Amino acid sequence: MMATSAGAQSVGAQTSPAPRKQTETVIVTGRKPAQDIDSVVSQFIDVHAARNRKTGQYMRDDVGPVCPVTLGLPPDFDDFVTGRVVAVAASVGAKTDATGKCKTNIEILFTDRPDAVIKSLDERTHGAILGMHFVHERPSLLEITHPIQGWYITGTRYDENSVDHVTSYGNNGTAQDADDRTPVLDNAYRNAPERVPLGSNIPMRRVSTILNVLIVADIKKLAEQEIGPVSDYIAMLALSQPRSLDDCDKLPSILDLMLPDCRDSAKPGALTPSDIAYLKALYAADLGATTISVQKTSIARGMKENLGDPRQR
Repeated sequence: MMATSAGAQSVGAQTSPAPRKQTETVIVTGRKPAQDIDSVVSQFIDVHAARNRKTGQYMRDDVGPVCPVTLGLPPDFDDFVTGRVVAVAASVGAKTDATGKCKTNIEILFTDRPDAVIKSLDERTHGAILGMHFVHERPSLLEITHPIQGWYITGTRYDENSVDHVTSYGNNGTAQDADDRTPVLDNAYRNAPERVPLGSNIPMRRVSTILNVLIVADIKKLAEQEIGPVSDYIAMLALSQPRSLDDCDKLPSILDLMLPDCRDSAKPGALTPSDIAYLKALYAADLGATTISVQKTSIARGMKENLGDPRQR
């Protein structure tokens, strides 16, 4: 079911991962109107940051460590993709593990039969690998609509620094003792749980988190793509669930790579400054903030600071 060695080598037409080319870069700086900066950053976040369907909150891998495995390519390519995801994660502030003994939470599968792969995994996990969904949504989630596609298992955890002992209110309204801070898996048929400190009526801060990512790449559709850009595209999907893979906004992104009509100029060959600024902001933002607008403001402020907006200094 996984791609053969010959098929895998067609990605980038290399027999081993090639070093990144060093090219001269001319940077032209100028002043953009403040309103324009705010607008394009806001639009970038709207496109690149899916929100948790249960809580409405923004998400990242908030538990970690980021622990990917890549299968389906020759070993050198597999290692290259895995290493690139870990390197990007470390550079943007996500948790990583240097021991090599972490529990895999990102599965990256290259195959020439993506439909068969996702259907097989769906059956083996009884739909769990697809993430939170209603029964009627299952057929659409099984559709392969992009050359590289991701599925996300999400959950909710609570602020570990708030209180040591809390009361958990289940779906039946019964109060139960709870000091388990592990995330609760999102379930389409259950309300997001709320926890409050004993003797209080104020719910604890909660954080929505990405717990597992499955990424399936169709080798047949990636025959002309180089392994470097493909790896960066995968790293972006691994670290942040995008709301859409089909929208092209003003700030360039590695996710433009698969959009045929997105850019008049050359497609990005790596994570762009906008991508890096966004990921750094996402992994530094206060995603336990009480309102969604405050969460987005936290991400936007960090992104503009990383892009060099002087107003954020």
